[in-house]
Amino acid sequence: MPKLRLPLFLTRLSIFYFLLPWQLMRFLNPDAADGIAKKYYHLPGLNESVGYAIGAFWLILLTAFLLGFKKRISYGLVFVLHAGAILVALPFYIVGTENFNQLFLAAIPAAAAMGLLYVLRNEDTLLSLK
Repeated sequence: MPKLRLPLFLTRLSIFYFLLPWQLMRFLNPDAADGIAKKYYHLPGLNESVGYAIGAFWLILLTAFLLGFKKRISYGLVFVLHAGAILVALPFYIVGTENFNQLFLAAIPAAAAMGLLYVLRNEDTLLSLK
């Protein structure tokens, strides 16, 4: 399906750009990243080394994702990890509750795009490594 090549590439590029700042924060502002992990994901305080390791893992994963490398693994992991983060922080997504945060809602269509990209990964060939 040649007509899908550009939209799928643009989806891949936009997902990469959507997720990148969160990982860069682990290196540029580790205290903020640690605060987010505690507040929204109920993780205990992470020392900087753990934060850097998580950030490095994500940067490698996002690079593989952006390059279309090992799509089953890279696209799948990006989708599953992002969807898992949504589930863990679910109270912040429920309208009308005291924890609701409208900014979190952007993660839902992003997750849908990640799932769609995973399903159509074989059609996503523009600027993609085989």
